[in-house]
Amino acid sequence: MTGSAGLPLQAREIPRLYAELEAVGARVEGKRVPWRFGKPSPEEVVVLAAQASRQEPRLLWALVELLARHYDRFDPLKLRRALPGARWPATLGVAFEFARLVAGSAELDDVASFVLAGVRPARGERFFHGTRAFAGALARRDAEESLAEYMRWGYMSREEPIAKELGSAAHGTLARPQRMNMLQRLGERSPEFTLGDYLEALRGRASRRQATRDLATAPFLVCAGATRGARYRLRSRLVG
Repeated sequence: MTGSAGLPLQAREIPRLYAELEAVGARVEGKRVPWRFGKPSPEEVVVLAAQASRQEPRLLWALVELLARHYDRFDPLKLRRALPGARWPATLGVAFEFARLVAGSAELDDVASFVLAGVRPARGERFFHGTRAFAGALARRDAEESLAEYMRWGYMSREEPIAKELGSAAHGTLARPQRMNMLQRLGERSPEFTLGDYLEALRGRASRRQATRDLATAPFLVCAGATRGARYRLRSRLVG
């Protein structure tokens, strides 16, 4: 596969990538159609899948599950050496971020740190290609409420690629600037809201403690009431 890792997969080659992933233990099904990537090693298959996940979102879900459950099937040194020829090496960083969330394994943390050493984040790009209208409302939300697991690697998305079959309660996380964007949007949508409403909007992507602190410190909110009966609204609504 040397020299071809940076090539984007063509649509007709995607079934073959699923077949290669199935062969290394992923919970997917594919078809061994012709492609340009020869006979890649298991580690090269992982790198190819990370690249192609920008075109085919389901691949990211499959790869996160594979790494979370079976990371020990792959040689970390070979995985690291397969990355320099990739077009978007930081995509594997995103996959590892979510796999680490699910697995909660110190060993997997160490593997990810070794494999990704020296990989630079992207430059603030949308992770998935062609899934949102350019400059549309959903694309704007992807940018303003992007999960930290993508942003650490220079990408933007709100997608949580964690399959229910993993039986994990893990969620992606939102950094404070993105939580503030969400709060602003919640205030624009609702004349007033509660801590419970904010927690529902967060869907587990921040702790109750963080949510309480956000409501207490957001400069654009005003609070009426106290403790459990507290309700919040945008300061601009009072001015209006």
